[in-house]
Amino acid sequence: MSAVKGGVYQRGQYWLDYARGADSQPVSDRWYIWWYDPATGHQKRRSTRTSDVRAACDKLDELFLSTHTPTAADRAAYSVADAMMDYFIEHGQHLPSAAAVRSRMGLFDRFRQAEQEAGRMPSPLMAEHIDDLMLNRFRKWGVHEDLIVARKKDADGNWIAGESRKRTASTVEESIIQLKAALNHAFRSRRLTYVPPIRHRTREQVTPQRTYRLSLEGVGELLDYSFRGNSEYEGHGDKLLPLRRYLIGAICTLGRPDAIIDMNVLPGREQWLAREGRFNLNYAGRVQTKKVRPTLPVVSLLHTWLSATDEWFVCGERTKFDEDQRIDVTTQYRVMSVRKAWDGARKELRIPAGWGPKLIRHSMATILANRGVDLVQLEMALGHRVLGKTSSTYALFAPDYLSSIKSGLEDVIADLTKQVGPALHPKLHPTFTQKESNIAVLRA
Repeated sequence: MSAVKGGVYQRGQYWLDYARGADSQPVSDRWYIWWYDPATGHQKRRSTRTSDVRAACDKLDELFLSTHTPTAADRAAYSVADAMMDYFIEHGQHLPSAAAVRSRMGLFDRFRQAEQEAGRMPSPLMAEHIDDLMLNRFRKWGVHEDLIVARKKDADGNWIAGESRKRTASTVEESIIQLKAALNHAFRSRRLTYVPPIRHRTREQVTPQRTYRLSLEGVGELLDYSFRGNSEYEGHGDKLLPLRRYLIGAICTLGRPDAIIDMNVLPGREQWLAREGRFNLNYAGRVQTKKVRPTLPVVSLLHTWLSATDEWFVCGERTKFDEDQRIDVTTQYRVMSVRKAWDGARKELRIPAGWGPKLIRHSMATILANRGVDLVQLEMALGHRVLGKTSSTYALFAPDYLSSIKSGLEDVIADLTKQVGPALHPKLHPTFTQKESNIAVLRA
């Protein structure tokens, strides 16, 4: 049984503790949810099946929220922090954008703590305390005071603070939208009796229109940089392979950065439909969001790179000499972000600050539009226009599906081949000399 009611965390009638033996010592490293059952007069327990105390607390909260009916006293004491936490437990963590939801709510929570420590905000913060003046303070704080600091390793391998930059106004506004969603969720769950009239600003209202785009020549320069390297990557272009793969994926699919990072060739993901010549940016099991990930025709360049991929499309490679086979064996490993490599390329090629890898998507859309592709098909390829469920099921496999986009991409790639041909070939590496270019690399 549990030694002490309350354990390490308690909410309502439930508390978290270990299962203990007669000597009061834990018999397992797994956390248990305990409660008192008045019908039997005994304590009962349920295993969380985890030794992670934070995950165990979340499971306890889930159980409490699923069984508890809020009382008037509960509603009177229910704070904004409670609303955000319960929203994430019941809804946010199950969304495809769970990490983004957590980050947005975390930004407002840091603001709340900073304001309360400075004595400028009531503690606890209740829903009725939120007004336009507070939200305007949050907007200013989120952009100018809570800077985003990049982390990097020093010469000894220790993590230290690197360059800092301001957060965009649109990112701060997304936190306000998330706050609004959390409070509305609490109201629908009858934990709140009042939700303040929060008015968020649209992206158009807070984001200046930016029209910078890369020309086809600019895209080619990026590919060449990712192939040959420069500056800190001088002579080490192979370290930029993940960036080169990202660029190839972005050029061939027009996808958003997160969709390209998620590209995978394993059959279970149901993304690369090789026989049909299609690639589904929305992998099996992922629910579509408002930012639709479409299915696209596979152009020949993408097919070549997909064929040279073991699992994750955006990846790096390691080569190790196999003593038994007496050959070099190359294995691939997933890369979750190309931001560092992108920032190096941006500075080297003098791309304006503030533009991330998504610039390729914008630039390719502009290049294709200027070349006269069908604009309705372009909207579909970008995920801005969605077919009905029945239509999309059959249209995806029609021979002329997004044919204008496929032809436009093939023309663009033909021009890039003239400009930076070697950078488009997955088997070529800048470290190969002309004499070594006939070496075949064996893959594990």
